[in-house]
Amino acid sequence: MQERPVAPINWRAEIVTAVVLAIFVALLGSAVGLIWHAVAPHIDVNAALDNPEEKTKALMGDDLWLGLLGLIGGVVCVALVAVAAPDSLDGPGALVGLVVGGFLAMYVADRVGYLVSGSSLRMTLSAAFPDATPKGLDSVVGLLDFKVRAMAVMISWPLASLLVSSTITWLRAIKQPTVRPVPAYPGSP
Repeated sequence: MQERPVAPINWRAEIVTAVVLAIFVALLGSAVGLIWHAVAPHIDVNAALDNPEEKTKALMGDDLWLGLLGLIGGVVCVALVAVAAPDSLDGPGALVGLVVGGFLAMYVADRVGYLVSGSSLRMTLSAAFPDATPKGLDSVVGLLDFKVRAMAVMISWPLASLLVSSTITWLRAIKQPTVRPVPAYPGSP
């Protein structure tokens, strides 16, 4: 028996796979941004003015929720690729597309969540402090606004994609038998 020949990598197909997956995954970031805005805790400005701990809990909750949604998004994207095109996980294009798309998706999710939150915080602060200057109001809104503060959260999606797809590839490699040439007679090379 001879070893199976390894097919050469079709780089054109791998690049197309990487680009298509990166775009698809990045577009899913907008849905995650909407979900993030819906499920993450929001600052109750009046309660935060009375008790600063309320502000801290909500700000930490924003980041934690986006990190959790990023992990789920990464796992779901790899699962979709594994079901829809299982052979694409054998090449580097799928992994590159999932990781790059994960970075883009987290950026898109952050921006969508921020934009959806709108200016409700600004209006609430303006009503609470009518004598505040626009510059002072901008600085307070910048501190309390709905956005990512812990930038390490932004790697949750690509990290989940990398770990899950690598695990799938590793498990598939374990299941494949290795073919070794058997000598024709004992002592032969």
